[in-house]
Amino acid sequence: MSVKLNIVKIAAIALLSLILLAILPFFGYIEMPLREIFGENAASNIFWNIRVPRTLGAFVCGATLALCGMVFQSMFKNDLATPYTLGVSSGAALGAVTAIKLFSGFAFALPITQLFSFVCAFLTVVFIYSAGRLKKRFDTGFLLLAGVAVNFICSGLILFIQYIASGSESAMMIHWMMGSLDFTGFSTVLKIIPAFVVMIFVSLFFHRELDLMRIDSDIATTRGVNMNVIGNILLFTVSLAVAVVVSQVGPIGFIGMMAPHIAGRLTGRKHAPLAFAALLTGGCILMLSDAVSRTVIAPSEIPVGVVTSLVGGPFFLVILIKSK
Repeated sequence: MSVKLNIVKIAAIALLSLILLAILPFFGYIEMPLREIFGENAASNIFWNIRVPRTLGAFVCGATLALCGMVFQSMFKNDLATPYTLGVSSGAALGAVTAIKLFSGFAFALPITQLFSFVCAFLTVVFIYSAGRLKKRFDTGFLLLAGVAVNFICSGLILFIQYIASGSESAMMIHWMMGSLDFTGFSTVLKIIPAFVVMIFVSLFFHRELDLMRIDSDIATTRGVNMNVIGNILLFTVSLAVAVVVSQVGPIGFIGMMAPHIAGRLTGRKHAPLAFAALLTGGCILMLSDAVSRTVIAPSEIPVGVVTSLVGGPFFLVILIKSK
């Protein structure tokens, strides 16, 4: 696919992203006349402190998860790989439900649920990384199965904690595990932006290595790619980026699977253009999903993770049927 054509396509997706960033904050149960958003009134407060941060946060989260999915799909050579393949999401969920069970009745200055979520996700990454080191080489098959095992362990512990939790605690746990962007202000967005920037840097810096890994690990090795070093760097960086996102907004699934696949159809599989297309596509998908989540049954709200799952499930099935 020609470079000029890819530039045009990426520019078109970027323009769509800007349009969505500009218009989606106006969508919601409460109408937002343009003349009122710059005044000192309730509509202005809702617009600038809730809807704008949510829309921007949706873009940043979606873009980060899309880049993570792109890297994992190339590492595992599988279009069905997701940012949660290695059990990072389950680890984060375990940390969150543990914090809710232990500290739901206490007031803390620190966001204790997010803190526990990130710490447990980080420990999950360390465990998978340490287990992978025992193999003496970078083995994607082993990492995939280790992630499945971690998912089972964390899921069992989560069910146990929910079983012994009170009704209110259980409701809080379920709400968090559905994934949600119902935050106020820009503090959450600012916490996720470093992971977004790091993923852009990693995706572009290692674009040649990812091109070769996507084809075959042995070919990548013969072309000078140190699979142990590069593979471990990518594994650790992507997992930590996922941990940052999940700790702040909960597990929002399928973005990391859908966005790279759609972007790959537009720009091809060269990772230099694919990275830009994937991050923009992921941002657009999650912004639209968030807009749907807060308007379909307004004034109530559907957790955005439910919306992405309803879209991503059939998408996953279609890819599975079409895959060779």
